[in-house]
Amino acid sequence: MIKALLFDMDGVLADSEGISIKVGIDYFSSIGIRADEEAFRDALGCGERPFFDISASALGLDGPPYSYEEASAFFRKRYTELIGKTNIALPGADIVRKARERGIMTALASSAPKWKVLANIEAVGLEQSSFDFIATGADIKRNKPEKDIYQLCLINLGCDEKEAVVFEDTPGGIESGKRAGCRVVSMMTTIRATEAFRAGADAVIENLSFIQDFNSGEELEELLFGNERSGKLKYGACWIKPLAEKLPYSAVLESAIGAAKDSWKHGYAPYSKFKVGAAVVSASTGRIYAGCNVENSSYGATICAERNAITTAVANEGEFGIDMLVVYSDDDPPAPPCAMCLQVIAEFARPETKIVLVTPHSQPVEYRLENMLPMPFIFPTMR
Repeated sequence: MIKALLFDMDGVLADSEGISIKVGIDYFSSIGIRADEEAFRDALGCGERPFFDISASALGLDGPPYSYEEASAFFRKRYTELIGKTNIALPGADIVRKARERGIMTALASSAPKWKVLANIEAVGLEQSSFDFIATGADIKRNKPEKDIYQLCLINLGCDEKEAVVFEDTPGGIESGKRAGCRVVSMMTTIRATEAFRAGADAVIENLSFIQDFNSGEELEELLFGNERSGKLKYGACWIKPLAEKLPYSAVLESAIGAAKDSWKHGYAPYSKFKVGAAVVSASTGRIYAGCNVENSSYGATICAERNAITTAVANEGEFGIDMLVVYSDDDPPAPPCAMCLQVIAEFARPETKIVLVTPHSQPVEYRLENMLPMPFIFPTMR
């Protein structure tokens, strides 16, 4: 049973990593060095000094004009200026209060300096008293990915590692929680699901708002780690475990376009003369399922290509997740799915699922499902 929740701050409770990167870019700019977000990617979640040392190394700086002491002073001044002007609370941060109201202990384990942690607590609308224990980078010698910060939390809470759950958002943070013997739930605020699972995460969720109301540690246990959900992601109404290793995107796209084009040739459209082919790529198996439109004398009985491809996939796999959907037509600009098909797609897809529109006359055009259907209906008990 879950007795304690241990939270990282940046990327879990607070969306402050964007501000940190901006300040880092500003610092290097101040010493005449041009940096971009990629320079900081491997430095997130490991503390302030690694944040600058690792990024400096990525920029080819092993000494002057880079100075950690100067960078730290610059960071504190600029970050403090920006934090008060930005809403950094991530969805679901009120789980900290909910957990304590239900008798579950909470701790904050952030690699950041204490001043930054306290500023972030206030910025997300919480108080220091919201946590039973707070550990910062100042309290440990070895920072993440070492286990020290989470071990310190467990000792102060008097909690066994098997009864604690860590919430993280970076590979280093996930590794830290696992080294401490805890189960780890990763957010998708910083990394993709496949990267989180590869780092050792036991479960992956979009953000803390996924965790709806719960009355006890037992209910939270089932919500996070129920057997049917362990290691799985929500694709519309379905829980699917995505492939850990995928073929290159370009190769998958080429195959899916080929399958959709082949189906397009067989479209049955004696009334409209408008053939459509579609192909869906399974998130869990990587298999491609195709379908074409089939018209009917009773126009209302016509079936679109997208729905034919999806029903074929379900017939083969059961619960199913769409990693990509391709629609092929002889239209210019390329034809999108109709509203009914978008609703059916949403039953089996994630907001970021790619929908690729293809025509023989032009280059493929890519959209995300959330751009085409921002508010799909999912039955309340399946959300």
